[in-house]
Amino acid sequence: MNWLAHLHLSKPNTEFQLGNVMTDALRGQRWPGMSEHFIAGISCHHEIDSFTDRNAIVDRSKSRLKGNPRLRGIVVDVFFDHLLTLHWETYEKVPLREFLDEFYARALPVSEQYPEMAREFVTSMAKSDRLARYGEISDLEWAYGRIDARLSERALRGGRLVDFMPSLKEQHQNLETDFAEFFPLLMDHVGKARGCGG
Repeated sequence: MNWLAHLHLSKPNTEFQLGNVMTDALRGQRWPGMSEHFIAGISCHHEIDSFTDRNAIVDRSKSRLKGNPRLRGIVVDVFFDHLLTLHWETYEKVPLREFLDEFYARALPVSEQYPEMAREFVTSMAKSDRLARYGEISDLEWAYGRIDARLSERALRGGRLVDFMPSLKEQHQNLETDFAEFFPLLMDHVGKARGCGG
C-alpha cells in the first residue's frame, strides 16, 4: 500500500502516523530520541506491507496488468491509493480534505524536532499536498512519473511505471473490484495486528 493508505491505517497519534507514512523514505535510518510511537508506526508499516505482499487478491491485481513485472507491485500500491481516494467515504467518516488538513496541521510542528531530511520530507509532503493527489488519472500519472525519476536504470529496464497507464485504464473496474475485496481484509488485519492496534 502507498502513503495515503498507510496514514489511514494508522493509530490516531501523529508520530505513529508519521512513522507509518515515512518508513520507505527513511530507508532504515534512525535518529537519537526517535519516539516509541514513531518506531511503532514503522513496525505497523512493515506489517501492512507484509500482509499486502502475500495476499492472493493483490497478486490477482498484479496479474491483470501489462508491463514491467518488477514494477507491478508499486503500480498496484499507488493505484490502490487512487481507489481509496475515490471511495474514501466507504472507509472513513471524516472527509478526506478535513482528514489531511488536520494531519498536516499536527505533523508540521511535530516534525520540527526531526533531523533535516525527515523534516524536509514532511514539509514537502504538506506543501505539495501529495496525499490528496491520487483522485484524478492525471495526478496518478504525475505520481508514477515522480517514482520513475527515483528508480534505477536496472529497475526501469523492462519499462517505466507511467507505461502502465493504458493497462490501468483498461483494468480499472477489475482493479476496483479487487480493492473492494482486499481493503476491508487489510483493515481487519491491521486492527488485530500487535504492532498496529491489536
